[in-house]
Amino acid sequence: MLNHLTYSVTFPSTGRTLSGDFSFQKGFGAITGPNEAGKSVILEMIRYSLFGTAALRGKAEDYKNLKVKLSFDVKGDTYTTQRTITSAKIFRGDTEIANGQKGTNNKVTEILGFGLKVFDTACVANQGDIEKLGSMQPTERKAMVDSVIGLSAIDDLAKWCGQEANSLASLIEGMEGGLVKPTKPEQPEGYVESSKINLAELRALNDELNQIKGRLSQPRQAKPVEPVAPPRTVCEEEVEQARAYETAQAELKRLPPPPPEFSEDGIDDWELREKIRRNYPTTMTAEQIAQAEADMELIRKFERLDHLTKQHQDLLDVGTHTCPSCSHEWPMEADRVGQIIEKLAVLKTELAGVERPSKPDMVNIDVARRQLQAFDKVRDDWDRVKVAKQPQYTRQQVAQFQAAKQAQARRAELEAVEPASGTSKELNALWRARLAYEHELASYEARRVEWEAQDSAYAKDRAREVELAGTPASLAALEKAYDQAKIYEDRLATYKRDLKIFQERQKEIKARKEQEQGYRNGREALTILRRLVKQHLIPSLNKVASHYISRMTGGQRNVIEVDEDFDISVDGQPLNTLSGSGKAVANLSLRLGLGQVLTNNVFSVFLGDEIDASMDADRAHNTALTLEYLASRISQILLVSHKYPQADYYIELEANEKNIN
Repeated sequence: MLNHLTYSVTFPSTGRTLSGDFSFQKGFGAITGPNEAGKSVILEMIRYSLFGTAALRGKAEDYKNLKVKLSFDVKGDTYTTQRTITSAKIFRGDTEIANGQKGTNNKVTEILGFGLKVFDTACVANQGDIEKLGSMQPTERKAMVDSVIGLSAIDDLAKWCGQEANSLASLIEGMEGGLVKPTKPEQPEGYVESSKINLAELRALNDELNQIKGRLSQPRQAKPVEPVAPPRTVCEEEVEQARAYETAQAELKRLPPPPPEFSEDGIDDWELREKIRRNYPTTMTAEQIAQAEADMELIRKFERLDHLTKQHQDLLDVGTHTCPSCSHEWPMEADRVGQIIEKLAVLKTELAGVERPSKPDMVNIDVARRQLQAFDKVRDDWDRVKVAKQPQYTRQQVAQFQAAKQAQARRAELEAVEPASGTSKELNALWRARLAYEHELASYEARRVEWEAQDSAYAKDRAREVELAGTPASLAALEKAYDQAKIYEDRLATYKRDLKIFQERQKEIKARKEQEQGYRNGREALTILRRLVKQHLIPSLNKVASHYISRMTGGQRNVIEVDEDFDISVDGQPLNTLSGSGKAVANLSLRLGLGQVLTNNVFSVFLGDEIDASMDADRAHNTALTLEYLASRISQILLVSHKYPQADYYIELEANEKNIN
């Protein structure tokens, strides 16, 4: 049962916006109003809320800002769908049970038990679509009705059972074709379990024999020969004594002769005097520097005199003024000329009788001045050592004399070293010969012990080789018995495994055969079910539809018959030969009959959109009375009409539109 619907939608092509907020009641409800007031949109929004965009009359892009919310009851539970063009949700009470377009569509189909096609056939008569059932070809109508009543699903299921049975039959045939009972292997003579055969001991003895043979095949070491001692032995101390004597003699030869009498007095003063003389040269005296500076100052005055003389002449060359009355002349720069004449008089007075000196080299004067300044720092040392005399010996000679003097004390010690019994080279050779003999003797002792151990081990290996001579033959016989036991045990294990597989395969084949028979029994039962459904459904459909058409036509039409091939006749007349209103009431009767038979127990709703458009007033009145009568059988009927049938309640539409830019 439908409870409440709210929606809002804009159609971009026309700029129309429709919206609504409606509550639906139980019983017969009529939706009325002028043309294009949005009456059919209400039914379209109900269908869209339940089944999504497939229920829209146009393409999804033809609906802008579409928002719909619908609440409805099914089997005692209340459900609410919320949809836009891009989203969808469904709630059971306040709990969300599905989200997304596909999930919501599937959940609605699961709740109702049928989809849009069944809903539109059994629960809805859309505008201009009332004669759709009658206009179909019989085969198309049969397929549609079979789908609506579930016979196509029964046919598909029966077909699937047959296919499964045939597949199982082919599988069983293949399984039986390749199934062979395994043969138990024959036990070898003298069989002993491989786990009880101990090969490890014989293999260890055989490995020992092979190792002995390997050792015996190796070349034997020759008996070592004892080394001969050298004729003379020398100790390391004698070699060291010879080296000490030779070193002392060599050092005596290098000692310098005794030095003459020498003294270090005067060497320091003389070296300081020479150092000052080398490091602090003076090219001019202080008097010479002072005279050069005085000459330079005098030269500057003469240059100033020359400059003023030239400037005086330049000012006179500028010109003179002449007095017009007395013809007296005076320089044009008389003031400046007067100033220069005064300065010239002062300079000429200072330089009267003075001879002009040569210009000194001021660079050399500056160098000489810096030399004198540096010399002033060591002038006291110079005054002290400038009269020092050159000593008899230099500092280097004195150092050599001191070294020679110290070396003379070493001479007695070196002469006291005593000679050895030979040279260090001879004694060292004898000493090394002794070391080599001792090393060879130690090596000989080790090789002799090793040779004796080898000789003893060789004798033992020979004796053990004789003891183990029969081991390879015993091992080969035991390995043969072990291999035969393993082959038999492997074959026996394979036989047991194959036998188990064979027995399991037999069980599986038996189970498959039972499953195949089950599918075949199921197919047969479905065929019987289809026949029983048709035997029940078609007479029931004919009875209910005939009852409805009789009421809607006021007894003018009484019997609708749908045969096994789904050809439809009304009172024995083919449906297609009826008038427009006759076809309308016949199709409506069939649809109402299908709804009563199929969907009324789950979702007792019928939606009709101007189903009386092609009927005259009398027949439309009878149709309305029939719908009133159906209100006792169908929980909820919504009829869109321009007329005003005798309904339980009305939804009147007037201004349900607003224009948008």
